[in-house]
Amino acid sequence: MTNTNQNAAFIRNPARDGVIAVDGVYNNPAGVALMPEGWHLSFSWQYAWQRRIANTQNPIFASDAKNDGNDTKHYRGIATAPFIPSVQAAYNWKNFSFQGSFAVAGGGGKCEFKNGLGSFDAAVGRVWAGYLQPIAGQLNPTLNQLGSSVPVTTGYSCQSFMEGSQYYFGITLGTAYKIVDTKFVKVSGYAGVRFLYGMASYKAEISNIKVAGENGTNYNLRDYVGAISSGITSGATNLVMMTAATLAYNGMTPAQAIAVASNPETNPTLAQLQAVGQQLNEKAAPLEKYYDGVNLQSDQHGFGVCPLLGLDVKLGWVNLAMKYEFRTKMNMKNNSTVEEAGLFSAVNQFVNGSKVREDTPALLTLGIEIEPVKGIRINGGYHHFYDRNAKKTYFDASGVRHDDKNTMLSKGTDEWLAGVEYDIGKNKRWTVSGGIQTTTYGNTDEYMTDLTFVTNSWSFGTGVKYKINDKMAVNVGYFQTNYRDYEQAADFRDSNGSNNNFTRRNRVFAAGLDVDL
Repeated sequence: MTNTNQNAAFIRNPARDGVIAVDGVYNNPAGVALMPEGWHLSFSWQYAWQRRIANTQNPIFASDAKNDGNDTKHYRGIATAPFIPSVQAAYNWKNFSFQGSFAVAGGGGKCEFKNGLGSFDAAVGRVWAGYLQPIAGQLNPTLNQLGSSVPVTTGYSCQSFMEGSQYYFGITLGTAYKIVDTKFVKVSGYAGVRFLYGMASYKAEISNIKVAGENGTNYNLRDYVGAISSGITSGATNLVMMTAATLAYNGMTPAQAIAVASNPETNPTLAQLQAVGQQLNEKAAPLEKYYDGVNLQSDQHGFGVCPLLGLDVKLGWVNLAMKYEFRTKMNMKNNSTVEEAGLFSAVNQFVNGSKVREDTPALLTLGIEIEPVKGIRINGGYHHFYDRNAKKTYFDASGVRHDDKNTMLSKGTDEWLAGVEYDIGKNKRWTVSGGIQTTTYGNTDEYMTDLTFVTNSWSFGTGVKYKINDKMAVNVGYFQTNYRDYEQAADFRDSNGSNNNFTRRNRVFAAGLDVDL
């Protein structure tokens, strides 16, 4: 995601796209050229915390031995970002404005799911249902006649954990120029470039994988696969002995009877049993790597470049602004403990040495600021993210890689913003402000997963600005996002037909210092 909260001023009033102020270095860089000559600096710190909640329903969960027959599980992630810094700077000289900024342009925190995610648990369940559950039914009718059996499994269980952090650090450099500068009409343009460095870390564990048997017996995965092999071997041994005894009874010497009974070419039943055993061994071979669970640690790094353009038109007490950020192509390379793709598609995007696409989408912003009365400013804005054109990697349930996850969206993201500021107090040193933002995504059931989900929301921000003197001012603000629930009808990559209910909760506190020199 793109962080638009790159200054404390945004937290107290998110409708900043049409302002002429130092935080315009991000919000309205063309408008910064209309500020007085000299240095304009802004330093901000933000603290954000968030809850991510996924209620996952999946028929396979009813077979989880620890879920009491329920087909729904609740997963809660806690995300914190105690230190999100940003710096904006501009030097205005004649008609020029030379600008630079540093900010966490995307991500910015760590999220921990102590009980893992539904996609992890369901992956274990699919392995149990597809590989292990059918075996007893297939073999025992034959093995029971031979005095042997394989244990019947009634379910599975596991423990899982997920932790992820992501930071996209952005350094932006650019120049604005006043094209028209009259008393009632002022026009300025901007061109710049952002250098984006992405850094992400993911840790996941699927451990203590158990196979539940009849009468409350639990096997670890290695022992259960071994019990299957032992049952087949025992059945084959009993078959040879029974066949040899029959042949000896009919006149063969014991040595001849054993030779005939143990030869698959002269004992078709043994040949069939051995063939089944070979097939099961081949089917069980991929499970060996999961005997001790799955332990993933992946660090990702990537770099991208993004051109930016801006335009500002001031007509008396009305200011209009536009900014366009181009798509940033990001290839994130894995340095991971996962050496090859496997049965668990949820972790296949972290294979060591591979690169996955995590583009930042293009962004168009439009802003307006109206000051009908001196000291009262009314703000409005619109954002559109071209999400569908940004590449994003995912792996389907068959382990096939796709880089077009975002085409599953029905549209790009739209944001509408409105705010107001009022200068009060002696010498107008205090500014009280507030604003709202609504965000709608093009989410579809096909797109949403517990690894990547966000829901439509509305936000509000409020706070104050205090001018310490003519050169320095302090911004303090509080911002809260209220996410709506998203009810997913079906996960298109889960053949068992899971569905999810997603939501989030988000709060941000910020403080900043503006300095003019």
